[in-house]
Amino acid sequence: MLVPGVLLAALLLWLAAAYEEPRFDTQAASGISWTPWQQLAPGAGLPDSLGLGASNNNCDVIAWQGRTWLAFRSAAIHFASTDARLLIVSSEDRQSWRLEHQIALGCDVREPRFAVIAGRLFFYFFRAGTSAWAFEPQSIQACVLQDEGSFSAPQDVYQPGYVVWRVRSRADTAYMSVYNGAGLYTVEDRPGDVRLLRSTDGWSWEPISEAPQISATGAEEGEFCFDAEGNLIATVRLEVAGTLVCRAEAGDLTDWESRFSPYKIDSAAMFLHAGEFYLLGRRNVAGAFLRGSDSWPDSLRRGWSLARYSLTRKRTCLYKLDLEALAAVPLQDLPSRGDTAFAGVLPLASGKFYVVNYSCPLEGYDWPWLAGQLLETRLYASELSLP
Repeated sequence: MLVPGVLLAALLLWLAAAYEEPRFDTQAASGISWTPWQQLAPGAGLPDSLGLGASNNNCDVIAWQGRTWLAFRSAAIHFASTDARLLIVSSEDRQSWRLEHQIALGCDVREPRFAVIAGRLFFYFFRAGTSAWAFEPQSIQACVLQDEGSFSAPQDVYQPGYVVWRVRSRADTAYMSVYNGAGLYTVEDRPGDVRLLRSTDGWSWEPISEAPQISATGAEEGEFCFDAEGNLIATVRLEVAGTLVCRAEAGDLTDWESRFSPYKIDSAAMFLHAGEFYLLGRRNVAGAFLRGSDSWPDSLRRGWSLARYSLTRKRTCLYKLDLEALAAVPLQDLPSRGDTAFAGVLPLASGKFYVVNYSCPLEGYDWPWLAGQLLETRLYASELSLP
């Protein structure tokens, strides 16, 4: 037993130290600056009554009625938990926050998303299961801020088994990207199902086409934005392969052109500045996702790659999208380690953005991703300035 134990320990240490030199575009990153990162949650600016868990992550942020609104998940652990809550707080100065609403359903709740639709502030999320060892998406739910200042009770929207990723508006129509999460986490050739839905009232959502926009194996997390002409730019995470960078013309949003990258970007948050598309997402310190020989059976190669991915280190990275090449170009890493990357981005003025992200303690050990998911995570905030 000693020899196998020593070999396993050596393998884990080797994976924890795995490193590939990142190809940062330092020229494109020139002039980018951040204010010092401040710990937001747990933090002195939040109400003491929140009773936060050890795992604080999955955030979104929006401006509404002169206040900044922030939503995030808090639970005992990163994985599915019956004590998980979604907390909505707001602030006039982004220093002192008050509790506006909390959602606790006795099961896991994730992916908080704000959207202003038809002049009303909507809040979307997905309801999951109770097992820490399974991904069990039940339904996308929505509530709305009512005139008296409280949120309505959550209601199901769209079909069971789907997960909300992002909601954006274009003219008088709102668009929601979703993916079918039922049975997603497998090493087999399960077709992906990333779709774009549309709505004019925030409650009734319908797919823009009968077929999904992306059906590649393991497709999920369809992040997207529109340019000034209404063309769509998107990224899609491929759980067992890498990332797709996509685009669709304004005249036909159903047809997504895509290009593959073996570098997986998790939990992407896209935003625009001066006509350029930027992205915040999780970067693998150990490099490309897919490992092993091409001669291996697909299931074996994917299984080893997933294990390796979980046992190597991660960062939150700022990317810039090259629309001609359909590529995500890394610019720089944010202070981050362990379990990290699910950012909220709020445009301010003059090329400035308020960014909230989560990470294991910045002053702590640089844990591999899986270890970080079992440990404490906190919310941090900074102001980004782009030239």
